[in-house]
Amino acid sequence: MRRDKEEFKKWISEEIKRFTREDPDNRLKLDGSFIFEEPLVGFVAGNDPIFYQLKEVIGDFHLTPYEAMSKIVENREISVLEEEIGVVSYILPISKKTREENAKMKSMPGERWAHTRLFGEHFNKKLQRHLVAFLGEEGYFAVAPQQAGELFETKRDDKVGYASTWSQRHVAFAADLGTFGLSDGLITKAGKAHRCGSVVVNQPLDSPQRREINETNIHWDCLYYQNEGCMQCVYRCPVGAISEELGHDKDLCFEYAVKKSAEFVKENYKIDIYGCGLCQTDVPCEEESPFKEE
Repeated sequence: MRRDKEEFKKWISEEIKRFTREDPDNRLKLDGSFIFEEPLVGFVAGNDPIFYQLKEVIGDFHLTPYEAMSKIVENREISVLEEEIGVVSYILPISKKTREENAKMKSMPGERWAHTRLFGEHFNKKLQRHLVAFLGEEGYFAVAPQQAGELFETKRDDKVGYASTWSQRHVAFAADLGTFGLSDGLITKAGKAHRCGSVVVNQPLDSPQRREINETNIHWDCLYYQNEGCMQCVYRCPVGAISEELGHDKDLCFEYAVKKSAEFVKENYKIDIYGCGLCQTDVPCEEESPFKEE
């Protein structure tokens, strides 16, 4: 059954929240508690000009929703029009218990954080696959670009460092779910300790009424950019990968995460994953946007 735009938004939002609440894979193996709390959900038109701006900011390799869907369906008897597709983006806030444990860590991730990084991302991908199937059962056609192995990749770019062909954070920014902080993290109403996901669907959707895209507004929720009164993420980084001069040094961050933290996690927590998250916890933007408009 086809729905109008507002009905669709309410319907799919409820399904994302229901699945997150009820699916057993959103539970930590450590104690059975929730990995993620109730999601935030946002929407954006597939032909929104912001996706072409992202090509300029990230790189020409970054896909627009239309490019992603077209490439995935090119060998199928399905036709898509750019003006007839929309993007559903969501934020999965990491549980308070996990954040509190990680906030106490000084140089390596906590055990719950490491498990969230591994099994939480498994759930995130499962949710994307579920949405594709769920929408298909209702007569829609949807794709999850992050799940398309032939399309999705992370590469080392000379301009921006490590970047993916479908940046979940930037898609969430396009859906007005948050803005970027000094550490590059996306600060949302639920803070920046989270995971992101999205699907592209053949359902026209309206874009949110975003502020004008400029240097101030893309960092709207970061206290540092608003009044230079906070650099807590800088102090929290164990390897100095965040600074006023460079922002987020992705190479230094990546080297630390995939080597030192991965070794620590494997030896101490007995799982094979890298992670850190120190700049996402014990900071003013951990669980909310700290900047309040007067």
